[in-house]
Order: sequence, then C-alpha cells, then structure tokens
Amino acid sequence: MPIDAAECRTWAQQVKAAWELTPLIELERGEQVQVGFELSLFARAPNESAAGRESAVGILWDRLREIALSLVPVAGPDARIEVDPFEDADRLRPETQFAPEVLLSARLFHGSDLLSPVKAGDRERLKPLEDRLHDLGLKQHCW
Repeated sequence: MPIDAAECRTWAQQVKAAWELTPLIELERGEQVQVGFELSLFARAPNESAAGRESAVGILWDRLREIALSLVPVAGPDARIEVDPFEDADRLRPETQFAPEVLLSARLFHGSDLLSPVKAGDRERLKPLEDRLHDLGLKQHCW
C-alpha cells in the first residue's frame, strides 16, 4: 500500500520520527570492508501504561517498517533491504535528551552479493532515498 506523504508528515511530526544512515562494515579476511549502509528509523515511544504501551510500540514499529520497505524502489533497481526483527526495548540517545524511542534497524545493499564492497557511486545513489525520507517528514538524526 502506498504511503500518503501528507499524512506521514503529520504522523512523523507527532512521534518525532527521525533517521540515520551509516556505513555497514564487515570483516573480510581481517580487513574492514564497507558492504552497504545501515538505516536506523526512530520514533518517540508512547508514554502509556504497560498494558497499552506494548500495542502502541508495535504499531509504531510496524509504521517504521512500512516506511523502510517503501524505500527499496527509490534506492534503485538492484537495491535490497533487510529489516531486523522487532525488539521491544526503548532506545535512549543523547541527541533527544534520552527520550525513549522505538528503533527499527535495517541494512541496505546494492546487488546480490552481500559482501561486495560499496563502490564510489553507491553513496550518491542513496540521495533519492534520503529525499524520500525528508518528503515523508522524517528528520535526519533528531528533532
């Protein structure tokens, strides 16, 4: 289902949704090699009672997953994304004054070989993905 950008911008502002993109480094024969990028999507965790919180956190994570999966076509024809399983644990970052957040972690790869080193132009190929995240109302790093 396509994401309604205007509705997502409102949602992103309400939950202070943010993103980070960092190099994904693996060891290959003792050498560090960048094989892709790590995408982190954050949303402020709800401040609810224990009973309602678990459901609310799951709904937030599902929304972040929907956003992450929608980025694959934007990242290029050979792009792949691997989303880590849901973890019901708050993340605390100094940039947000340690406000509890829900985290979705994913890895972005180009091509079928997971250990293929990133090429010089691969970082520039992510510009449309970053633009899409901005269009959806997510802020880079934090609000």
